Amino acid sequence: MSRRVAPRPAEGAMGQGYALHSGAQHHAADYGMPLLHRALEMVPLPEGDEVFRVADLGVAAGTNSLEPMRALVEDIRKRTSAVTPVVVVHTDIPANDFNAMFSTVTGSPQSYAHEPEVFACAEARSFYEPLFPPAELHVVWSAIAVHWLSRLPRAVPDHIFSSRATGDVREALRAQSRRDWETFLELRARELRAGGQLVVLGGASADDGSSAAEGLMDAADAVLGDLVRRKEITPDEYARMTVPTWNRTEEEFLAPLRTGPVSDVFRVEEHTLVALPDDLLERFEQSGDAQEFADEVTAFFQAAFQPSLFSSLAPGRSDAEADALAAAFATGLRDRVAADPEAVETHWHFVALRLTRR
Repeated sequence: MSRRVAPRPAEGAMGQGYALHSGAQHHAADYGMPLLHRALEMVPLPEGDEVFRVADLGVAAGTNSLEPMRALVEDIRKRTSAVTPVVVVHTDIPANDFNAMFSTVTGSPQSYAHEPEVFACAEARSFYEPLFPPAELHVVWSAIAVHWLSRLPRAVPDHIFSSRATGDVREALRAQSRRDWETFLELRARELRAGGQLVVLGGASADDGSSAAEGLMDAADAVLGDLVRRKEITPDEYARMTVPTWNRTEEEFLAPLRTGPVSDVFRVEEHTLVALPDDLLERFEQSGDAQEFADEVTAFFQAAFQPSLFSSLAPGRSDAEADALAAAFATGLRDRVAADPEAVETHWHFVALRLTRR
């Protein structure tokens, strides 16, 4: 009997439990809501029976899309004083769990999708590819997704996180990020109609390139190193493990909007760099429960980053092997975090950006 081979996790895909353990991403979306409301005040309204068309790029499990999409429907209908038809297309990479996404969007009692004349759809394609016909969209919303790269040009030696890269590897990651961001903007310029609004909340770094998540990433990297030393993960598997992200500085976000093909297409309405509080650490400081804190941090990391890392496991790994490695990694990370909670203090950075299509 041949053994079953575990399906390979996909780079950039979110793991199980993302809906429950994406509090930081949700907190970032809260900061973006004022920008979205201002975008909806400015966007040209549909004429006659025309449909208002919206893209939600990087939907993941859908949990963090419910509030902004509800606000969008309500704001537009306040302006039109009518039941304006609204089509919302949620997009993500093909490996995304769209079953979970539709369960969230259609099953949540407070979902915008229960409103009359609202139509929720999905498209399984990267936002670094064309997604819509020219001048199709009124509004594009993307929250904490554009830090994911379209491809990993080179693995980071001896670490899993891009901000720890140096030399040629760091420059390769930065160059890939620049090309991806320019591609993203060029595609959205094509797909938005004149006056259309683009609101992006993008994972970012401070001017020195630090994301303020290095402590957490160092802890996870150390756990993987332990697994290598125990021969549970091979050196080749570990060498391939890099979270395929690049957190841009604010200047890296703005550079192609100042010079280049889209500089005359988009008008920058507002932008700001935000550092999020560490809600989990603040709760730990109140409760003193280090194990609960470690459980929450580990669950967050597993949901956001483990699929990308474990996509580097050898293709022949069985289900049992993959499950055992996931359990060993989780145990190791929980132990490290519980032993020194302050060492993984994390203040995720993001840039909030609102653009108008001229």
